[in-house]
Amino acid sequence: MNGFLIFFFHIIPKAFLSRIFGYFARTRLSAHLMLNWFVNRFKINLNEALIPEKGFKTMDEFFTRKLKPGVHNIDKTSNAVVSPVDAVIAEFGPVTGTRVLQAKNIDYLLADIIPNHMHHFFIDGSFLTLYLSPSDYHRIHSPVDGDVMGYLYIPGKLFPVAEFMTEGVNRLFCKNERMITFIQTSHGKCAVIKVGAMNVGRISLSYDDFETNKTAFRKKRENFYNSAFQPQLSRGDEIGAFHLGSTVIMLFEKDMINWHILRQNQRVRVGQKLGEFKKKEL
Repeated sequence: MNGFLIFFFHIIPKAFLSRIFGYFARTRLSAHLMLNWFVNRFKINLNEALIPEKGFKTMDEFFTRKLKPGVHNIDKTSNAVVSPVDAVIAEFGPVTGTRVLQAKNIDYLLADIIPNHMHHFFIDGSFLTLYLSPSDYHRIHSPVDGDVMGYLYIPGKLFPVAEFMTEGVNRLFCKNERMITFIQTSHGKCAVIKVGAMNVGRISLSYDDFETNKTAFRKKRENFYNSAFQPQLSRGDEIGAFHLGSTVIMLFEKDMINWHILRQNQRVRVGQKLGEFKKKEL
């Protein structure tokens, strides 16, 4: 069955269908037809959400909902690295040379996931992959304190990123659309890779006005800020949003981070401590 589904997603017009869904999700009709069903189907806790006075006007407004103050507690421990999203842990561990684990017996190259000079910084580093389901909160936050060096947008396919796809399609994350935020911390560089997927109509940034998929003609975009004008981030600050769920991959430089005791399929929330920076030797 999985083989048939993988073949099916190879042949259907994923970008076109995702764009149509995105347009629909931004109409009032979408909320009228889908909102109650979606909340019940995915058992979404609306008590956590900041609900507009007149309710959510569109499904896109609902997907990108903010949560009430206090729902997310940002860990304040010195040197903490926290979860940027509400999600489950798909994979984590060391970057083996230039290879990053996607799923069992499947990996990909740093140069493929980050097709510019920045991939060199993460050789022999560490990674963590987080999967957001459609029911999850879709805003993305900074896992660290630091400055935004810049971002890289790579157009690509929009394959679903469900488990059977990551286990069945080689280099899936490198084939899909990506928006990458590069952050300079006092301990080294971090990349927060936001991977698009089918029905993710857009990926937007909070520190810049750029959004993906505004037009049918997508092209690679690279923007690095002058050091005097780099947006400053504290742990937990918002950096972007998926306009439906997808995947976030975090990359860190070599000898930069120690992960806590983590496990696959562990559910984590924004601000939860996942590890800490290694102490620098004097």
